[in-house]
Amino acid sequence: MKNLFTIFVSPEATFQRARESKTAWIFPFVLLIVLSAVVVYLQLPAMEAAMYESLRKVQGIDPSTYDALVAGSKSTTLIITPITAAAGVFIVALLFVLLNLIVRGEAKFMQLVTVASFSALPGLLGGLITGIMLTATGAQSITAFTLSLAAFVPEKTGVLYYLLSLANPFSIWGLVLYVIGASVMMKRPRKKVGIWIIGAWLVFSLGSLLFV
Repeated sequence: MKNLFTIFVSPEATFQRARESKTAWIFPFVLLIVLSAVVVYLQLPAMEAAMYESLRKVQGIDPSTYDALVAGSKSTTLIITPITAAAGVFIVALLFVLLNLIVRGEAKFMQLVTVASFSALPGLLGGLITGIMLTATGAQSITAFTLSLAAFVPEKTGVLYYLLSLANPFSIWGLVLYVIGASVMMKRPRKKVGIWIIGAWLVFSLGSLLFV
């Protein structure tokens, strides 16, 4: 439980302790699932407005079915989001297994699950703050409030908005934790693993521009 607090102030020491524990991944993993559900719950009112707007643009849908469709979509989102967050931890851990082979590291799979679980927490903390602000302001869109540089862009769509969205302090914080955690678990220099992790993040993030 102590690690849940120290990960934010002394991540390297936290990962070093976690490396020697077989159960260190459990608390952050459970917290990740709970927080992901809370975050999406807070964002549902803004998402609901967007759902109704999307339905109105689709021809052939009876307006009397809007409420039922939106309610079903909200329930599905509440269920799927925590499951996706949990699955994402193991997917990231599998990717780290490949990195572990590339750098000839010494990490075990569950140690990498620990890294993925802890490193996801800053992003969820940012999502929690965003969700609270969306709820407090009665926002009608999930893009109405952001903690990234995209907040300074009036147009909430397009390539520029997406690029500035990458400059989110909580996302960058999580990326730093990935580097520190992977370095500790693999027992390899931070610079060596950092190049691979940051490089992969840049390729994925910039590659996503093709779908914007």
